[in-house]
Amino acid sequence: MTAEPDRMEPGAGRDVPSDVGDDPGAGPPTTGRGARLGSLIGLVLGGAALVLVLRTLGREWEQAEHHLRNARPGWLLLAVILAAAGMSSIGLVWGRVLDQLGVAVGAARVVAWYFVGELGKYLPGGVWPVVGRGELARRGGVPRSRAYTSVALSLGMLYLAALFTVAALIPFALSEGGYSPWMLFLLALPIGVVVLHHDVLERIVSVVRRLTGRVVHLDVPRWRQSLTLVAAYLPTWAFIGVSTWAVARALTPEAPFVRVVFAAVLSWVAGFLAVPVPAGAGIREAVLLATSGLGGGVAVATAIVARLIFVGVDCLGAFVGLPVATRRRGGVRVGPMPGSIDHREGGPVPGDEPSGR
Repeated sequence: MTAEPDRMEPGAGRDVPSDVGDDPGAGPPTTGRGARLGSLIGLVLGGAALVLVLRTLGREWEQAEHHLRNARPGWLLLAVILAAAGMSSIGLVWGRVLDQLGVAVGAARVVAWYFVGELGKYLPGGVWPVVGRGELARRGGVPRSRAYTSVALSLGMLYLAALFTVAALIPFALSEGGYSPWMLFLLALPIGVVVLHHDVLERIVSVVRRLTGRVVHLDVPRWRQSLTLVAAYLPTWAFIGVSTWAVARALTPEAPFVRVVFAAVLSWVAGFLAVPVPAGAGIREAVLLATSGLGGGVAVATAIVARLIFVGVDCLGAFVGLPVATRRRGGVRVGPMPGSIDHREGGPVPGDEPSGR
């Protein structure tokens, strides 16, 4: 039997033991034929984009090699620092998303969860970062429904912020160069803003419930709170974009600042929307080559070095954060959901309570 959940006053909290249980149906997504098909499609798309990048690399290798040999180490060091700041900031804002769901987690703990769990993005299929981060949060004491909801919301908010960044920079990018079909990804911006509305999300959950026959529990902050969290991710994209520009600047003093920042952020959006492709491999490089305004050799070298820097930051962050991420007890406090739909309606979400088993 499931124990009756504690009734809590707003602002109160309680330490959650490591064996917090939730609704069994709210666990990580399962994989089946659809997931395998998605992975296959992702590998094909990523492979096609990678072939394009490799062909360009072959044509431009002599020039790219020259630029790589003459890269300025100071700019590369700046790129590494900015990349680390950008990746860490994603984890920090995820902590704010958890806070909106009534879960308080220390900054070091949530950033460690982010780095370790996010390694799943290098596997085919877009579900693995959600599973990785969600499971680490659940095992660390976050109720399962809130753990997975927080990851899904944070990813959506992160890339909505990226689309806002691209939209703000597109006039400058167009003034410095021509139109690229990759810019059509901006059409996802109004769709994302609408989907983030709590009423729309509730309808989506209702449809999923009817189609699957499973009880789906989703706690959603109010729309205004969600858009505030989207804005909190804007500095992340400044870090990522300027980091990529610093790589280009290490290779040539003529790297156009706004155009490269625009191309970098757009390339991450394209990689994310190509859901089955592992970490957007090949897609990001292809977009950067097409939209950065850099010469062939410089563009190729920038794409290679930027990818290596961000992969290196991910791996180093996961290595450093692993002991903290896998600690099962302490540092997490769970309370009611301030301002959420569920809290306003006066009750906890089923499956969010500690297990009495």
